[in-house]
Amino acid sequence: MDDPPLLTMTKSREIDNQPELSPDSSHLFETLSGLCSFHTSEDLASFLFTEMFRKLVGSGEPWVVFEVGVYLDHTKIVEVIPVHDGITIADSSMSGLIPDHVVIVKNQEDCAEILQKWHDNVMNE
Repeated sequence: MDDPPLLTMTKSREIDNQPELSPDSSHLFETLSGLCSFHTSEDLASFLFTEMFRKLVGSGEPWVVFEVGVYLDHTKIVEVIPVHDGITIADSSMSGLIPDHVVIVKNQEDCAEILQKWHDNVMNE
C-alpha cells in the first residue's frame, strides 16, 4: 500500500480582490480551491516556488491565503500567504513551532525544512 500524503493544501480565503487570471492560473486556482495533497514537504515547497504558482499569486500585494494541514490530522494547520518575494507561513494556532508564529521564506529549501519541522512537531504533540 502507498504511504498516505504528508500535507494538504487548499484555498482558505481571499483577503483582497482577485486579479484577472489567465486561463491556466484560473484552472490552477480552481484546483487549489479543493483539497490538494503532497507526499513530502519538498513536494509542497517545490510547488509553492513554481513559475505556475507564482503566476497565479502574482507579484503585487497578497490577495489569497492558503491553508496547509497535516493529512492525518486536519485540525493541525498553518496559513500560507504568497508574497511578492516569497511565502509567509503563519501559525494561527500559535503552536510555538514557528518562531514568532510567522516566517517569510524566500526559497524552496527553507520552506520545505520549516514545513517538515512543523509537521513532525505537531504530530508528536
